[in-house]
Amino acid sequence: MTGFHGEFYSYDEYIEVPGFVPEGVVLAIDGGGWVGMSATSKHPAECFTEMTGVLAPCRRRGLSLALKLPAIGFVRASGHQWLRTFHHPRNTAAIGMNRRLGFVEAEMRKPGTP
Repeated sequence: MTGFHGEFYSYDEYIEVPGFVPEGVVLAIDGGGWVGMSATSKHPAECFTEMTGVLAPCRRRGLSLALKLPAIGFVRASGHQWLRTFHHPRNTAAIGMNRRLGFVEAEMRKPGTP
């Protein structure tokens, strides 16, 4: 499957991403099926939001925010000070939500690198 940033990982590839921790995954479930997910990886100096996404029919219900808040709590509980994320430049909803949560623009770089 292809998204804004290219091919999505398969499940097996995803759990092999450096820094992957199952505790960093938050799911939104409706009617017994996944409708949204936020996944946060841990690296020595920071954490990184690998993705936060909600299925199109379920958007505009506050689910992205509901997923991102426990991710921020996970980062704080892990003792990390920094959580990085990225978004497509035309995704104004994600940009607005991230800014409301205190994210600021920074130089883009690979997660886990100085």
